[in-house]
Amino acid sequence: MAQDYDNMGKNLWTEHADDLSRFVLDQDNVEVLEDLETEQQTVIARRTDITKRVRINGDKAVLHVELQLRESTDKPMWARNAQYQGYLVGKYEMPVYSNVIYFHPRAGRNDPGGYTYKRNGYEHTNRYKVIRLIEIEGQEILELQAPGLLPFTPLMRPPAGMDLERWVQTCVDATRTTSVDQRKQADLLYGIYLFGGIVYDSELFGRLVPEELMRESKTYQYLREQILKETTIENTLALLADQFQAEAVNALTPALQRVNDLQKLRQLLLAAAKVPNIEAFTQMLNE
Repeated sequence: MAQDYDNMGKNLWTEHADDLSRFVLDQDNVEVLEDLETEQQTVIARRTDITKRVRINGDKAVLHVELQLRESTDKPMWARNAQYQGYLVGKYEMPVYSNVIYFHPRAGRNDPGGYTYKRNGYEHTNRYKVIRLIEIEGQEILELQAPGLLPFTPLMRPPAGMDLERWVQTCVDATRTTSVDQRKQADLLYGIYLFGGIVYDSELFGRLVPEELMRESKTYQYLREQILKETTIENTLALLADQFQAEAVNALTPALQRVNDLQKLRQLLLAAAKVPNIEAFTQMLNE
């Protein structure tokens, strides 16, 4: 599930880079120039979430954003961010504007937003912006009419006296009337469903964002296909395990998991029920 919201967030930053960049930087004069390849930003087996080259008030900089569902557990966020910023400054030799967006209402409350020391003649300061969605007035974001921000609004602070269900419905209604094409609208609605269901009761979001409204979302379609692939592979391996030695079936598992064609996976599933031996299945797998 964490990977799902991560993928959704990155997709939104691709489709609505200007909206989201202006939001985190709190600047109107922002131009997104290009993506900076994630694969080139590995820092001790980590990759940054969103990294773009931007122009802010005429000056070029690197915009770095981490999407954080809950607290950073394996390493404090200030330490992770020091790694990211150090790498990015060294690689691109320009200012890095770093941000951490916390999704869960209880997350990020104790994030210091940086790390600094000055001792023995040495000094270092690392600062980043902490953005906790629950601290943002959601109605103000809706009034901006910036489509890229809409999937995050249910996690923001609702107007005084408005309960969660009514607030989510307000966010859904605003998304259904925003001026984007049908596919992008489906993506935005899927973002509301995905992000909201991670933090709150998923049944509520499933009821207020029906599946038929999300079907045209390319992110929704991709994740659905991934689920179908995983299920088909599991069923195929189960059929093979019922007939052949576990060692032989286990040896085939990596190759089967590398098959990306869903149609071929379905053919292999049908074949697994009737192949005379494991060698015949292996031949079909390698064709």
